[in-house]
Order: sequence, then structure tokens, then C-alpha cells
Amino acid sequence: MFKNLKFYILSLFFISIFVETADAKIKRKGGSKSKKNSKEISVQELESQGWITNKNVFPSGSPNATKGGMITMLGGAEYPSTFRDIGKDSRSQINSLLGGLQYEALLSFDYERLEWAPNLATHWKVSSDSLTYWFRLNPKAKFADGKDVTSDDVIATFKLLIDDGHQDPNVAGFWNDLFEIPIAESKYTFKVTAKKKDWRTFRNFASLTVMPSTYLNKVDGAGYIEKYDFNFMPGSGPYEYDRENSKKGNEGYIIMKRRDNWWAKDNPDNLGIYNFDKIKFIFIEDENQQVISFFNGDYDIYPWSRAQWWVERFNSEKYNEIKNGWVQKIKIFNFLPKGPSGVVFNTKKKPFDDLRIRKAFTHLFDVDKLNKRLFFDEYVRLNTYFYGTPYSNPRNPMLEFSPQKALLLLNDAGWYRKEGNQWLTNPDNEIFEFEFLISPGEDRIYTTFQEDLKNVGIKMNFKQVDASAAFSKTMKKEYEVTGQGWTGGFFPSPEGLMHSKYAEEVEVTNITSMAIPALDKLIEAYNAEWDAKKRIPLAHKIDSIAVNSYHYALGWTSPYGARMLYWYKFGMPESGITYVGDWRTPLSHWWIDNSKEKNLNDAKNNNTNLPISPTIIDYWNRTKLK
Repeated sequence: MFKNLKFYILSLFFISIFVETADAKIKRKGGSKSKKNSKEISVQELESQGWITNKNVFPSGSPNATKGGMITMLGGAEYPSTFRDIGKDSRSQINSLLGGLQYEALLSFDYERLEWAPNLATHWKVSSDSLTYWFRLNPKAKFADGKDVTSDDVIATFKLLIDDGHQDPNVAGFWNDLFEIPIAESKYTFKVTAKKKDWRTFRNFASLTVMPSTYLNKVDGAGYIEKYDFNFMPGSGPYEYDRENSKKGNEGYIIMKRRDNWWAKDNPDNLGIYNFDKIKFIFIEDENQQVISFFNGDYDIYPWSRAQWWVERFNSEKYNEIKNGWVQKIKIFNFLPKGPSGVVFNTKKKPFDDLRIRKAFTHLFDVDKLNKRLFFDEYVRLNTYFYGTPYSNPRNPMLEFSPQKALLLLNDAGWYRKEGNQWLTNPDNEIFEFEFLISPGEDRIYTTFQEDLKNVGIKMNFKQVDASAAFSKTMKKEYEVTGQGWTGGFFPSPEGLMHSKYAEEVEVTNITSMAIPALDKLIEAYNAEWDAKKRIPLAHKIDSIAVNSYHYALGWTSPYGARMLYWYKFGMPESGITYVGDWRTPLSHWWIDNSKEKNLNDAKNNNTNLPISPTIIDYWNRTKLK
């Protein structure tokens, strides 16, 4: 994964390990106060005062990587409505990618070794009460215009984030709720104070990406969204926008070019990464046209999530490009965490306020049949909210598909099928009937569920709306039952999904209105616990209570990091993608292999075959599918 992706992308992977270490070391030093002094102090002085750094950083790239060439990726279905990754209309994948290539975070994180590492900042420190953080910026760090990255830039970036004028109240509220405005103690050192004790706050600020104050000081939030809709300020990162060679609008494309003057290009930890001279993003709306364009060679890598197409369509019988080895297929296993997904119940709607009903539905949600019938055994069943992490409770039950057990629960809740009746009824003689909110194409998935419910006497009616409307209704809790999934985090954050303070709110991730007092107490204890090892048993209890409350009939997930089709011209690290990486990793870690590219061109010209690489890469020793 990119080292420098924006905080709301990195927040998928909640980080904490370093913080507890830093805090312990600070306490041993006997204090955490910093005297305000405009004079810069040496590294030796910093470390003698309890500041922390990491001198054992391991590069994630391959030493065999070479620089040069261009990679073309599908950037999405439509050209972006803005380039900004802050403010209104900016929460799309392409916005985060563009920002992550150009702007850098204060620190980076090595997920394999669970260590913070220097990035823009060389050293950091945490107060004994875990509420104040100090950072020392690298005096060598510079923006693309040659100006130093300073404390003023951090402050200006923070002020932009909390400015409501950018019309993204969630971002403004997030940063306002967590931190006071940072204070510069010198040109390269600053401190920031958190408003509450929570181990995630250090992670949040450490992941802050920094923009130049010389530009930010000229605009407020409203001015920023106007001026930088399709423009960028100079960043400190490895790439910059190639305006001259890009094309805006319909059938447009975006080209990012690697900076020759990137200040960190020779850092040992950057060995073998950011190898492409140019990265080109193209946009194709129609899915079938995406496939045609890929096999025409219009772009280089095609991540694919749909199991049916992966197995039945993308094979050597249908595509000579695959048969000849010109296009390769890989499935890469790693430790990318997965979030919860499945059938979701609105517990504010009867009868789904009854745990027995929700558990009965879980017994009727035949995930194994779906996996075999529709997903070609490409997925695994979920029985946890924290799949792929140590925080998943290994003792959670895996409920079997059992109409008999479901009927017993339904009967206990007062629903019976009278002789001669097709549907279950309650004492008021109401039939068990409800709406399942879907978007186009989802009926294919949930028809099996509909059939199994019908067999026990439950009438499920599909209510189909377009995808954006379905999501909107779900977030506003205007549904009875629906299907939904969330991204996962390396260090989970269950508060938003489960805490009762969000039970009555809309536009929150607690879409089921989960409100369990015992769960609230555990979540609050989890939030306040800075020792990662001590958080694990708390998370196990949280996971167990949540799973056994059946607000979700948990569904399925992919046990791998990525599936991709790619043209045979790339070199890649042995691992394929990083420890918790996904399809974005090739942009930062792959490279053009000149000999492979020549072989590909020769093979296409002469209609000859190329060697076919192994389909599965399991470098990280993840359990493979059969």
C-alpha cells in the first residue's frame, strides 16, 4: 500500500503498537514537558529528552526494481468531479490515490513489523498522560517548489481540515473533536494536544498529510474548494500532476509524473518503490467496455472482484491473450483485514427488535450454498466483525443453516404457521412479511435467501432502488432489512459500528441501531487502553457480544488481498503486494521489466506463447482456497 495515502484511507488500518512503546519510554525518562524555544536542537539532544525514532526501517520494495516507463490503470467509471481529497465530493477512490501520490504523512507504518517509521517527521514524543504529542520534521523535507516543510505547514493543513467552508462537515467535525490547533515550537518542531484520551488519536495525527502553508494561507475553506477543484498545490511526495499531458472531462485521463527532485528518493526505506516514470488513470463507465479495453491493451492491470467472471469468463478458453500467456492471472494472499458484511437488520423496525427473529434469520442465511452456487467457492464465511486480525474471537459460533432451529426460534417469538396457511402469522393474525432493500443486480444474490425464508413461511419482498439511493436509505435507517458491508481495519475501531450513542443517529455506521450497555462499557475500555496486547481480550469480548446479538447475519469475505489480470511486462516483489496491500500496491511496488516487455511485444507480433506464472501467490503463508 502507498506509504503516504490520506488519513481516511490509512484509517482502515488502525495502528497503535508504537504509541504504547513511546509512552512507556517517555515515562521512564521522567517527564514530557517541552520548553518553547525557537532554536533547533540536535538529534542527540532530542533522543536524550525522550524523543523516539525508528532506525531499523526495512524497505518494502524489491532491490531488483528498475525505474522508468508508464503504467496505465483504470481510475474508475467516470472522470472525477474534483481532484481534491478534502471537501465536498472528494470521497472517491481516485481522489485518495491522487492525493496519496503527491502529499506525505508525518509518519508511515510497517504493518508486518508493527512499527512506526519516520516520514516527514524524524522523531516524535508522547506525554505521560497520552494527550500531547510532539513531532520533529525532517529539515531535508521539501515541497515540489523547493520550499521546506515546516511546522507552519502542519498548522495550515490542520486549519483547512477544521474549516467548515470546504463543505465536508464530517472531516471538520472529526478533527475539531479530536485536537486543539497545533502549536509551533520551532521551525521544525510542533506539538498538538488531543481533547480526549484515546489510543487512536496518535495514529490519526501521525497519518496527517501536509500541504504547503504558502498556498493555504491565501485561501479559506470555501476558497480552497473553488481554487483546487482541478488543481494541486506543490506536494512533498514522489509524484506530481502532469497537467500538460492530461486530458480533462469525458474520455479524459490523468497522468502523474515521478519527481526527479523528490527529497526522499534516496532514503533506504524507499528502495524499490515508486518506480514508474508516469502513472496514467483512464475512465470507462461500461463494465463490458472495461473488459474489451483491457484485452485491447488500453490499460495494464485489471483488478477483478466478481467470482463468476474470474472463474467462467477470464480463462484460456475464452481469451487467447490468457491462453498465450500475454495476460496473466494472479490471486495474492496476504493479511489485509476484512470488515463485517451480510444481511443487516434495522432493530428499530418490528419484528427485528427481537433477537430470536434475527437469530432465526441467521439460521436461514445459507452462506455456504451461496458460495457454491454463485461464488465458485472463492470466498469464506464470516463469524466475526474483525476478520483477519488477532482481535477476532476464535470462539465465536459458526451458525449452521437449519430451518428446524429457525422455526423453533420463530415459534418462541410468537410466529406460527396455521394449518393450510402458506405464511407464518402472529397472535394478531398478521403474516410475516417485510421488505429487503437492494440495488440492481443484488436480487441475484439474495433470491436464494428469499426462497429459504419462503420455505419456513416468511414473505420477503425486494425493494429495488439504484445503488446510491440504496446506500442513502441504509445510512438514514429507512429500511427493514438490507445487505451491507464495511471495510476492515488492522486494529479495529468498533465504536462507530456498535456504540449506543449512535443508535438514534442517522448517517452513521451503526445502521442497525445497536444499543447494548455491556458493549458500550467494553468499547470505552478498549478505546482507553493504550497497550495493544491488553486490547485483544477486550476486543474478543466485544466481538462475541456483537456476533451473538445478531444485528448482522454475517456473510462472506475474500481471504486474499487481490485478484488481478495484468499484461506480461511487469516485475514485482516476491510477495506480489504488501502485507496488508490491495490492488493499489502495483502502482507503488511494481516496475516495467524491460526483458518481459520485449518478450511480450515479440510474442504478440509473432503470435507465440509466453510462460504462465503461478496463479496463486501465497508469500505471506495465508491459508489458500481449495
